[in-house]
Amino acid sequence: MNQALTANVEMPRVVENPDSLAWTDEADLVIVGFGGAGVVAALEAVQSGASVLAVDRFTGGGATAMSGGVVYAGGTRHQREAGFSDTAEEMFKYLSFEGVPVRDDTLRRFCESSNENIEWLEQFGVRFGSAFFGERIAYPPDGFFLYYSGMEKFRGEAARVAPRGHRTVGKGPTGHNYFAPLKDAALQGGVRFMPHAPVRRLIVDGYDRVLGVEVQAIPKESQAEHEALFRRVNPYKMGNGETAERAIAACREFEQRVDGDRQPIRARRGVVLAAGGYNYNLELFSRYRPIIREVYREIVRGGSMGCDGSGIELGTTVGGALSHMDRLFVTKPVSPPETFVYGVLVNAEGKRYIAEDAYLGNVGCITSEQSQLGLAWLILDRRVFRKGLKQLLWPLKTALSWWGLPALINILVGGTKRARTIEALAERCGVDGAGLRQTIDDYNRCAAQGEDPEHGKLPVHIEPLDSPPYVALNMSMRNKWSFSGAMPYGGLTVDEDTGGVTRADGTVIGGLYAAGRTALGVCSESNFSGLSIADTIFSGRRAARAALRVNEP
Repeated sequence: MNQALTANVEMPRVVENPDSLAWTDEADLVIVGFGGAGVVAALEAVQSGASVLAVDRFTGGGATAMSGGVVYAGGTRHQREAGFSDTAEEMFKYLSFEGVPVRDDTLRRFCESSNENIEWLEQFGVRFGSAFFGERIAYPPDGFFLYYSGMEKFRGEAARVAPRGHRTVGKGPTGHNYFAPLKDAALQGGVRFMPHAPVRRLIVDGYDRVLGVEVQAIPKESQAEHEALFRRVNPYKMGNGETAERAIAACREFEQRVDGDRQPIRARRGVVLAAGGYNYNLELFSRYRPIIREVYREIVRGGSMGCDGSGIELGTTVGGALSHMDRLFVTKPVSPPETFVYGVLVNAEGKRYIAEDAYLGNVGCITSEQSQLGLAWLILDRRVFRKGLKQLLWPLKTALSWWGLPALINILVGGTKRARTIEALAERCGVDGAGLRQTIDDYNRCAAQGEDPEHGKLPVHIEPLDSPPYVALNMSMRNKWSFSGAMPYGGLTVDEDTGGVTRADGTVIGGLYAAGRTALGVCSESNFSGLSIADTIFSGRRAARAALRVNEP
């Protein structure tokens, strides 16, 4: 442990003789964090006959309950009902093409288990559907539950085209529809849950084997105030950055002030760290991705206040190694409307830096790396702009929908610029005029040939931009109206067969496992909708199985 701790956790408590400690509770498996990965690990363990105690800083759900509730899977009955023939092998081919930070055999297991995982979730009451939405979109409108959540539609050379984003049935973001039945099933199945109990440190023996956790039990009379502070962080509220930071500081001060009982809890067969990532820890962003520390007021950070890096840092206190901590999922939607992908996305130098039809997470991540804190403009001509505006305004329900309205708001109040010439537009946008002129000329020449050799934009999305006046939409990271979302995806390194937390030399820390966004996973290199929750299922079940198998009584 070489770097200072930033979350409210401490170095481990060392106990030479475990039987000498007055444990306040014990279970076969103790799960730290009762969100997407935690509830899955709990269900897997209790189904195997193990006793399970889940503890959470708040009341559970975490980032998963606040998400869109999408699960990425292949070869499902919902795909077949929608008329698509898909297999785990085709899913493997596609994900291999996009790139993942795990071994091929791990990815293959992930893909081969995806359909079984969907069916496993359904037995607990999670509902999926086959109503298919075929247009390019980050999240489908209400009434549709199967869609292309990544770039599958445009990767026919890599794998058979099939929609693999399975949205939980419900209205709006359906993460709560996904999590609630799993939590109910876990509690009804015998999982014990201890809310308002942040883990402050791990308990280890003299050989660095993890024996349990030490929690701070918030007094019952203080839990309502604790929960109220938690709810002040809303990932769907634009411009909530400063409010969130004030709430985070107030919550930490509150936890220190109430100073609930410190309770040592023994984990007979293992501890699973499933406490999310570090999206609400600006100190860790300063360390790994400073751009987010600079623009947190203008962007929307996904997840909940519980995503404070505490699970990750608990792992590092006993020697756990970290990987991909600088990897981000940053959303920057060029579409809807779909027509806007015909535009040209440029930086402060007036240069293109990515194909405009790339997945919104890739667009956002690379935008965040551009100069002047991610300054970016989407250049359109009159024809493309008018067509896109028509797509947004009609039918009316599109303009008023939560997935179409953000684009319309950005056009209206995000600082949209117009000009008769490219040079005048560049001046109004504050970008290099010569650079933008060269970019548009080069792009139009390529468009005449129907190709984009520099960035690989799909030919179907390439048309000349030659109908003045020209329009520039503000896509900069500092423009809060462009609705940039961000979530980090690095975490503790784990043994890919067991989920056991590993040290820098690759050895496994006894008795300690990690899952979900606390750990390095399938989605940690390149993420898109559904892949993160799918990874929580895969890694949560893996950790529970391994803990019970490796540490048999």
